[in-house]
Amino acid sequence: MEAKINDYNKFAEKRQQDLINGIKPSHRFVEKPMMKEMIPNLKNKKVLMLGCGTGEESKLLETFGVSPTDLIGIDLSNKSIEIAKKTYSDIEFVVGDINDLPFDSDSFDFVYSSLAIHYSSTPEKVYKEVYRVLKPNGLFLFSVGHPLRWSSIEKNIDGETFRIIGCSKNDDGNKVYGKYHSFEKHTFSSFAWQNDNEVLEFYVGSPSMHFKLLIKANFEILDFTESKCVEEAKTIDMNYYIKNSEIPQFMAFLARK
Repeated sequence: MEAKINDYNKFAEKRQQDLINGIKPSHRFVEKPMMKEMIPNLKNKKVLMLGCGTGEESKLLETFGVSPTDLIGIDLSNKSIEIAKKTYSDIEFVVGDINDLPFDSDSFDFVYSSLAIHYSSTPEKVYKEVYRVLKPNGLFLFSVGHPLRWSSIEKNIDGETFRIIGCSKNDDGNKVYGKYHSFEKHTFSSFAWQNDNEVLEFYVGSPSMHFKLLIKANFEILDFTESKCVEEAKTIDMNYYIKNSEIPQFMAFLARK
């Protein structure tokens, strides 16, 4: 039987344990270090965690000064929110759609989203909603997949499998490998060989696409970062470090209302 795509409820508990235990190298060594460099001082700020999952991002945000009573998390997964409420009982969590936020306008000083917006097929709706719920001069920090990694394709060359983006240089060739500029749906599983593995389906677009959508939503873009694996990963997996210190897996935007 094929695995159900984006079964957030079924894998909520495993996702939480993987994050707490630092099992996922992409989060521990790549995405999270990138985000930490971009989070502002959150003391006395009202903060929304967009697509919060089981709430682990709250512990990170608290290190930047936000009080648990000033934090709200929202996620589409009922099970994830149930776990978040039990684990972080001093924080408010709600079930909801990031495309249609159940909050009043001008409610938050800071909106934070870690690898959640790329599950929406309509990021422009998310950006407009975030703009609406932010207070004037409020900040919006989010990460999504980078097309250099997620829009590349696998190709076997002389018995070795490569992941590439490029094109044929032959005069009569018109082969293109990967689609950097296309906004397309991608399917991924980090444990594809297992019978009961989590299968994720998400959308990847170019940096310029996100820039234009943010500007169209009236945001001012303050910063943009492409992920780079931190040296700590060398002690765990040197091959992983070498690949992801040169090829970005993710990208992050910091924008202001």
